[in-house]
Amino acid sequence: MSKKTGLSFEDLDLVSASENAYEFEYLRTDGGDTGVFITVLGSQSPKVQDWVRKTLNRRKSQDKMAEKRGKEVERTIEDDEQFGIDAAAIRVVAWRGITGYEYSAENATKLMERNSEIREQVFEASNNLGNFTKA
Repeated sequence: MSKKTGLSFEDLDLVSASENAYEFEYLRTDGGDTGVFITVLGSQSPKVQDWVRKTLNRRKSQDKMAEKRGKEVERTIEDDEQFGIDAAAIRVVAWRGITGYEYSAENATKLMERNSEIREQVFEASNNLGNFTKA
């Protein structure tokens, strides 16, 4: 067995690798198959990172503006929940096996709002960068 002597820069480029969409099957909590397949981007993809940065920068700006007015921005639990929903939805780029609904960004948000199990599995698949790199 030969030992690998190193990796190329491209092999280490997780940003580019995260753009290669990954498909997984949504599994029920009991581990049962569903026939629903969701395709996601990796958490380091430019689309995901840009959305996270813009959203957090917008929040910071709102906080600073409120501070200048002598007010405090109060973030609610609902604000945090919506951030999680939107953060999951931005990662979804396609699906199959969901009858009656074609994939769209709007439908992805609706799905993330309605099914926390799918939302958790989207984050799990997107954050596992091994799903986006070559073996």
